Amino acid sequence: MRRAPRVVLAATAALVTLAACSSGGQEPASTAGASTSASAAPESSAPAETPSASPSATETPQPANPADETDDPGAGAPFSTEPQSSADWPGSGGDLLPVGVRVGAHDGFERVVFDLEGADTPGWRVEYVDSAITEGKGDEIDVAGDATLQVVLTGFRYPEPSETGKLAQGSYAAKGTDEIDEVYVAGIFEGQNQAFIGLDEQVPFRVFHLANPARVVVDVQTGRG
Repeated sequence: MRRAPRVVLAATAALVTLAACSSGGQEPASTAGASTSASAAPESSAPAETPSASPSATETPQPANPADETDDPGAGAPFSTEPQSSADWPGSGGDLLPVGVRVGAHDGFERVVFDLEGADTPGWRVEYVDSAITEGKGDEIDVAGDATLQVVLTGFRYPEPSETGKLAQGSYAAKGTDEIDEVYVAGIFEGQNQAFIGLDEQVPFRVFHLANPARVVVDVQTGRG
């Protein structure tokens, strides 16, 4: 009977010890959490500047006007009045769409840039014609000027109904040019996009392709420069 108090005292001591351990274990946990929070604050503020820089780093530059087309692989190509075609003419179908036409003047030549959308590489054939006759319908287009340069580009698809609003089509007036009077885009027919450049006279020209984004450039020689 005298041993009973010792058992009670031993049990009581064990409970006190367990409570102390439990109480002591919570303090390191809260301390660790405070330390993690403090160290994470500087890290979360540093990457905040990254999103503002990433769009400009990955964005494809889009020239604002023909004067910006300085990456000119056709600079050494000779001008000629003879028909000019791409190496793979007539080529085949593709995923291209015509989305813009730009006209500008440079020293020694005037430039028409056909802006395209899509991943394929366009083919082309450019030549002087007596009249601007549309493919398919056979309509004659009244294009300003005394000479007509026909531009046929390949690698196109028919647009979806939701895409028709962004297509380059119809007449584009030329401003600030001496030789080029008008550019008329007839539209897509059987994978080809047809356009006409109205000029004051038949002058030598050259044609080449630029990528990223896709463009076909037609330069006509002038007396500038």
